[in-house]
Amino acid sequence: MIPAKPPAGDFHFRMIGGGLQLRISDEAGLANVLKLDEALWAMTGVDIDSLRFDRRFLEFVDSDHDGKIRTDEIKEAVEFTLKYFCDLDGVVSGSGQLRISAISPAAPGAAEIISCAKVLLKDLGRNENDVLTAADIRESKSFTGFTLRNGDGIISCAGELPEEITALIKAVIASGRKSTDLNGNDGVSMADVTAFEAALANRLALDEAVRNDPAIMVYGEKTGEIHALFKECEPLIDGYFLNSAAGAFLFDDPERAVKKEFAADLMVPENVRKALASAALAAPGDQDALDFSVPLNPLYRDKLQQLIVSPALRDLLDGTILTRSAFQRAKAMLAPFDSYREKVSAPDGLANFSIAELRRFAPENFAELKRLIEADLSFAPVISAGETLIKMALYQQFLVELLNNFVALPDLFNPAHPSRLQMGKLIMDGRHFTLAVRVKNPAEHKRIIKSSNICVIYVEISRKNGKENLAGQLAVAVTSGTMRSLFIGKRGVFFDTENRIYDAVITDIAEQPVSIGEAFKAPFYNFADFLAKQTERIFNTRNAEMQKSITGELNKSQLANAPKLPVAAGKAAPAVPPPPPQSTGSNLSMLLMGGGIGIAALGSSVAFIAKSLQNVSFGTILAVLAGVVVIFGGPSVVIALIRIFRRNLSRFLESCGCAVNRPMRMNCRMGAIFTFAPKRPAGKISMLDPVDLFNPVKKFTARRIIWTLIVLIAGAVCGVVLSCWHMNYAQKQLDSEKNRVQTIKNNQSVPQAKSPAAKNQKEN
Repeated sequence: MIPAKPPAGDFHFRMIGGGLQLRISDEAGLANVLKLDEALWAMTGVDIDSLRFDRRFLEFVDSDHDGKIRTDEIKEAVEFTLKYFCDLDGVVSGSGQLRISAISPAAPGAAEIISCAKVLLKDLGRNENDVLTAADIRESKSFTGFTLRNGDGIISCAGELPEEITALIKAVIASGRKSTDLNGNDGVSMADVTAFEAALANRLALDEAVRNDPAIMVYGEKTGEIHALFKECEPLIDGYFLNSAAGAFLFDDPERAVKKEFAADLMVPENVRKALASAALAAPGDQDALDFSVPLNPLYRDKLQQLIVSPALRDLLDGTILTRSAFQRAKAMLAPFDSYREKVSAPDGLANFSIAELRRFAPENFAELKRLIEADLSFAPVISAGETLIKMALYQQFLVELLNNFVALPDLFNPAHPSRLQMGKLIMDGRHFTLAVRVKNPAEHKRIIKSSNICVIYVEISRKNGKENLAGQLAVAVTSGTMRSLFIGKRGVFFDTENRIYDAVITDIAEQPVSIGEAFKAPFYNFADFLAKQTERIFNTRNAEMQKSITGELNKSQLANAPKLPVAAGKAAPAVPPPPPQSTGSNLSMLLMGGGIGIAALGSSVAFIAKSLQNVSFGTILAVLAGVVVIFGGPSVVIALIRIFRRNLSRFLESCGCAVNRPMRMNCRMGAIFTFAPKRPAGKISMLDPVDLFNPVKKFTARRIIWTLIVLIAGAVCGVVLSCWHMNYAQKQLDSEKNRVQTIKNNQSVPQAKSPAAKNQKEN
């Protein structure tokens, strides 16, 4: 595919982060965003959670509501702004105050938008030439809060309504017919009110028809009450007749029927109640008649007594006996009322309302509620215009700033105006760390951040706001200075962009070289640590060997001085008693001897080094030291410098959800923007340390200096003399030890012979 020619236009680019990026600071720059190829943008996508903008503004820009902002949505936002604004001065300056005069008359729905703005200004008590902010629009009673006018055609009880209208709305909602308005309140729509009105009309018409029909209301106004009592006792009486008929059928054959006596624990009322609830109305008897004079189930006895004195059964009883046929006639008389109750119980939502409650809702109440709904619907175009007005106010305030954090990234390198990608600043170790981004998964972020060659510390921030605990995870770049004083568990404070303070603690570190100075110092620190460890290991080893050697010599001396007992032929040698402990003076002399040997060896080493270096020039010594430094530190310094040179700011941004187009190398000057130690303000300085107040420093007088030099010179002379004496003494001791060892070897080779040398050895 042949590359397209660059678009014509007055483009203005500037060097940002090592590359040319579009400058967006005027109307021409805003229009050029639509012309510039997306491959030349700083970023092509970003997670909205990584940006510090008004959430409603980000939701407007994120038109598909997937949590990501891409190039097409940025262009849609720019096109909207160019279409709806006739004056872009407020957009370019990022003003939060929207004037009606800035709204383009040629924009779609401009008349409604301007009308809406005037309504809002009127609600706020301002004139038409005043300004609006996004907060003004959000807080207006015409669009938020408890209001009747929000254009959704749903009226809730939250507004100031007459009492009878409020009662009607609550009744409609209680019937199961409700809708939710734009403010999240339960209310009623036109469909809800119409359905409730129709159900109410049917119910009242049915009630009117029933009242005028004696075939249904057989007992007049008390028909409903008698019917309810009859329906409650009907299954009990039916059960009695069924049990009696079953007894007559089954008791002829003992194999088919079993009759058990009723039993219950009378001391436990709950058990008695359960037993009675499962028992029959009465003991089975005549299958065609029920005698109410027999013992009845106590649980149902009172209701049965009420029933037999009611008009439903009073005229059908033969004394206290109710026949099956009389009971069937009572059912037939109440059957029309049963049909009526079934119609009333239909799912129209009015089962829980009495007729008296339903008659309270007059037709004029329904008419007034419908009028309010129609008035609300008529306001919908103005409300829709209000949404556009909020969008315009937010776009005017934030769009150019979003472009300078997406199409170009100049704010990222401006210490006076932090980027919307930065969450705030971390203060720790006497430094400010300003390149802090929000992370959702620190482990995943650490895996990605390795390729950026940027040192990152992961910080957990927390703050208790009343009863609510606020917390989060941040990735903070360390771009200058050193890492030696930063460690997991180190604490500091974090300030967000609204200057709220949080406790901060390091939870993890992705280590990388931080600065050139640290790269040069690191080999020396590592070499010093290596020497310290090796010196400690050698000292511990030599100390153990020396203690072991002295202990062995003491044991040998004790064995040599022990008396030897004669051994008879054919008998085993008696056990040698443990040697008596030597005196403290003997042990001390042996220790002094060992210390003298050590001092002599040290003196001889110093003398050997001095003799070896007396013929070596100072330049040669410096060259050797430089060679040691190059050998030990050269490779690590080179690797560190390469990594510092290859630090990639784009990879750091990509790890937090940004799709960056071009790599941006982070040089040392750029690193000093994101990590720095604040300068001390000018003022008076006192060099008197508080330590000097409590422990004053003694002045060195001339006399004291002279005596110090004399002592040092005398000490040096004594040291040389002692070194020479110890060298001679050590040589004699070594020669004596060699002779003694050789004598012992000779005695062991000829054990029976008592040579004069061995005898002298023993005497000695």
